[in-house]
Parts: sequence; C-alpha cells; structure tokens
Amino acid sequence: MTIQKALLNWFRENARPLPWRKKYAPYEVWISEIMLQQTQVDTALPYFERWMKVFPTIESLARSDEKKVLKLWQGLGYYSRARNLHASARLIMDKHNGVFPEDYEAILSLKGIGRYSAGAIASIAFNQKRPIVDGNVLRVLSRVYAIDKPIDVEKNKAIFWEFQERLIPEGQARFFNQALMELGALVCSARNPACTGCPIRNFCVAYKNDAAENYPIRHKKKKIVKISAGALILKRNDKYFIRKRPLGQIMGGLWEFPEWKLAQNKTLAADESLKKTARLAEKEFSIKLRPFELVGVIKRNYTTFNESLNVFLAEISSQGLMPKERDGWPAVWVSRKELKHYPFSSAHLKIAQLI
Repeated sequence: MTIQKALLNWFRENARPLPWRKKYAPYEVWISEIMLQQTQVDTALPYFERWMKVFPTIESLARSDEKKVLKLWQGLGYYSRARNLHASARLIMDKHNGVFPEDYEAILSLKGIGRYSAGAIASIAFNQKRPIVDGNVLRVLSRVYAIDKPIDVEKNKAIFWEFQERLIPEGQARFFNQALMELGALVCSARNPACTGCPIRNFCVAYKNDAAENYPIRHKKKKIVKISAGALILKRNDKYFIRKRPLGQIMGGLWEFPEWKLAQNKTLAADESLKKTARLAEKEFSIKLRPFELVGVIKRNYTTFNESLNVFLAEISSQGLMPKERDGWPAVWVSRKELKHYPFSSAHLKIAQLI
C-alpha cells in the first residue's frame, strides 16, 4: 500500500460532512477557502451557512453593498477577505459572465487569492493537479519526511511545495489534497498528535523515531507584545457616537467607537487608563466630558499582540458641543437598536453588546 492509497482510504471513511463537499460547486469552494484562512472549520461553518442564505450566487454577492457584506462577515476578522470577495464577485460578473473561472491563472488573478488559495480552489472545485501547502500540510509533511528545515524561513517552503505536488495521484487531486489537510486538522495536530490512530504512521519517519512533536522545526518564536488601550462609549440624548474607518487602513470600512492605544509592554491600572483615555478624548474632540465610568474590559489577541481594552462611558449634555469628526472618518449618532445594522470588528461588537 502506498502513502497515497492509505490516505485516500482514510479520507473516504473519515471526511467531515462539510457543506461545500456536497457538490464541490466552485462558488461554494471559493467562499469556504477564503473563510478558512486564519479561521478554524467549526468557527467558519455557521458563517458559511448564513453567507449562502444571503448570497446564494456570485451575482447576489456582486450586487450587494459593502456594508451588508461586512456585516455578514462580522466576527471572522481580517475584513479585507470580505472586501476582496465582494470585489472579485463583481470582476467575475464583468469578465467571466458570472461563472467562476476554471483556469488556474484566472483564479490566481482574483483579489485576495495567492498560490495556496488558487491551488485549493483549482484542485477541490475542478480536480486539477495543483499543490497546496498550508499549516496542516507543512506539519504533516515535515513529520512524515522528518524535514529539518525551519518552516518559518520562506525559502524552505519550496521543499514542501515540491513534495506535495509529487505526491498527488493522477485524477485524485480533489480528495488527496483534502485528505492531507484533514489529517493535519484531525490527527496530526500540533500538540499531542494521535499517532497510533494515524493511517500513514508506517510511512512517517518522525513516528518511527518517536519524535513527532519535534516537528515542524521553527527558526524563532514570535515575541508577544502587550498593549493597553482605551475605548469610549460617547452618549448624548440616548444615542451613541460611532465612526467609520477609512478604506486602505486596517479594519477599513468597519465602524468603531473611539479608541486609543495607551501603552506598550505595560499593563495600566484602571484609574490610570481612565485618565489617559479622558485626556486623549477631550483633546481630540475639543469638548468637556462628564465623569467617565468603566463599563468593561475586553481582551483582544491579534498577530503578535495581546491587548487589554478598557471600555469607558461618558455623556455629553444635550446642550453640549458635538464631537468633531476626523478627516476622512464619517461619523454618526445611532440609537441602541440601530447599532445592529453596522459592521464592527469583534472587539467593537463586544462594546456594542455592552450597550
């Protein structure tokens, strides 16, 4: 038995019944692949189901406005993915008559699509013999072949792409590529891999050497930076001040409550955080605010940052001056009920929920 046959047999028996695997429709495969970037399957599933109800076709996505797209994506993070899907849907309508392209180079030319995503879509949707290398594949291959090259050194990844392409059996790209990723997700996990239940353990050098957890090798560990931040719920006549981040910036197109970074590599006490937030708010808005109240603390982790976000509430009297807008940052005052219509990042959605 070959490693390919062992893996395909295992996948046939153990593949998760994911919705995009029912028909392997190109549109569904595309949406699932973009959602699964930086996101676990269990997290992405309810988003995928909701997305397909609201945007069942490329045309329905292309015709939607961006606010609706971002609102549906809310909570998945990396919002440029949603904007790229929206832009690509419009491009597919214009250049491909609303039909998702089968040509690999055409797939690669879509916004937000790199070598991995193009290979995944081409192989899973169209059964083309295209390699894919994600974190799961890196981990599986590094263990099977005991590859001692650090996976976080870019030039070393060529080794894995070459291995993976050579392994794909003719006519089986769709199932083999998924099997390799599924194995990494369900069996060959980063910690405590289930080696005794692995269908390809007899081919695995790391398993034979009892060294699975020594792979993959990394050149260096990421340094985590701690951030203290303050956010402000600004209230006036039972309405709340929110503003929209400009496109081209991180979280562009999303709405937020005013927020400021207060300190790096230092955890601020609540009273110190309050003083700094109040000072920055009064300076930016050029208005005097009533006493602040701490209403919650939100923990936010992204890339190499661990952030503690203290959320404060302050009111402006009905006769008080309105906060001035930042240049290029549209701002509105909305009721508590209206907040649900605006797309926020995960952290700022939690602030809205505090209200």
